[in-house]
Amino acid sequence: MIAALALAVGLSAPARAATVKLFAFDEKGRPLDLPGLLARVGRADDKLPRDPAAAPIWADPIDGKSPPERVRLAQTGPLITASWSGGPAVLRLVWPAPEDGYSAVVADDGGHGFDDGAAVFLDEEIALSEYRILKESLRALADSGAYAPSSKERRLKDAAKAAVADAEKLKDAGARARAFSRALRAVALARETELFERGRRRLSDRAFARQARFGLTLDAGLLKRMDDLDWIVNSIAHSRTNWVRLVFAPNPRDFVYANAASFDEYDAIVAALKKHGLKILGATLDTAQWPRLLTPELYAARARNLAARYKGRVDAWEAGSELNGDWLGGARAPLSSDRVFAIYSAAPAAIRAADPKAEIVATLYGWEETAPDRAHSLSGWLGTYVPQGFGRGVDLVGLDVFPEDNPAGLGFEREFDELTAALPDRPVFLSSFGYVEQDKVLGYWWLSPGDVDGARKDLVLLYTAASCAMPRSVCGGFWWQTLDQMLPPGRRKAADLFKVYIHTLRELGR
Repeated sequence: MIAALALAVGLSAPARAATVKLFAFDEKGRPLDLPGLLARVGRADDKLPRDPAAAPIWADPIDGKSPPERVRLAQTGPLITASWSGGPAVLRLVWPAPEDGYSAVVADDGGHGFDDGAAVFLDEEIALSEYRILKESLRALADSGAYAPSSKERRLKDAAKAAVADAEKLKDAGARARAFSRALRAVALARETELFERGRRRLSDRAFARQARFGLTLDAGLLKRMDDLDWIVNSIAHSRTNWVRLVFAPNPRDFVYANAASFDEYDAIVAALKKHGLKILGATLDTAQWPRLLTPELYAARARNLAARYKGRVDAWEAGSELNGDWLGGARAPLSSDRVFAIYSAAPAAIRAADPKAEIVATLYGWEETAPDRAHSLSGWLGTYVPQGFGRGVDLVGLDVFPEDNPAGLGFEREFDELTAALPDRPVFLSSFGYVEQDKVLGYWWLSPGDVDGARKDLVLLYTAASCAMPRSVCGGFWWQTLDQMLPPGRRKAADLFKVYIHTLRELGR
């Protein structure tokens, strides 16, 4: 009886709170105050002063029982503190590496997590944690016997090891932080090269290469460029890609596509794509176009009518996209997550009934540290809706990655790990990605704050290959801004970014 009471008390006891001291330094080795730390982890367009309660720094308790929570930041005198309620925890945040960009990173004290009273030197702990993760990844690959690193990979790993060792020798806190920042860049370069090479080598397997899909996105803006249709489709067909993600317009006058006239332009588009042997992933409705008054019945009717019209011609249907976004139904008054899930859930069966052979796809939005709350984060949403049936009736699950808003970088594979852990019997893919709508970074920079064009090219090269390296992945890509940034209007001349995409596919053996 006493043992039972003790167990009951232990189970009901609240998780032990923790408060740690945070230390961070600027590029010159000067200590940051709280506003400086918030600027380091914040977006370029954040409203000032930045709100500590919205900082993308989370504590993920190592006990596996308490959910991750955003830390509570404060400053007393020169001291910055971070508090949470779940006991020893790994810190997850976004952080820049010089000349590389912002990444989703971890600081985990060797995997043990930080306990109450710890002093956390962020530049150092992030570099050490990510270096350990890199070593573990390379060791696992070596132990598998299926992968031997290239000379470039070995050289970059050695450079990361040397950079970490050099930083550890220093005594001055500011100099040490600067050195660990350089070490983080070395780790990032080694990790990115590893992901690229893993993707390329996986594609050397002919069986895998046959099922791999690479694609570009044609959004509803194509309807305004029908005169360019032949040039656009010809360009894509000669790019070595094999899929196109075709986004169907909201069509408010006939939202459910009940009238034959609503299909005129899309009939021509589908015919042109199939003429060139391209496979089509039809996007039922863009995530930004969900109307506030959308119902499961209306959504099912739209999905059913689209699938019926293009039965045997559209190879796969995206039944729902970015379902864990917090803007579906309108940013000012979005639909609840439960309502979004109920609406989406009506689509897979409707599509299957209309075209039993078409693949059913669902995609989620890749954000963790930058999510507005736990409920909308990738892992939080999966934890809620997989038990309610998300994944059933779906053949393939995708992840959308937009680094300007939600840095991935060193955390790219961790995001896919979240997806595959929650859905162990489903293949996955990179369903959409892109970087900066116009020419100015409003969120987080990649490569360099002032080199948007170079960053796009680097991301196309890196993520197209890295998508193939992910466990159970069939690759992907589907650059979102294809029509604006790769095949822009005007002179019917492909942009350099499109040429980089072609070069990337060639490098991958396409």
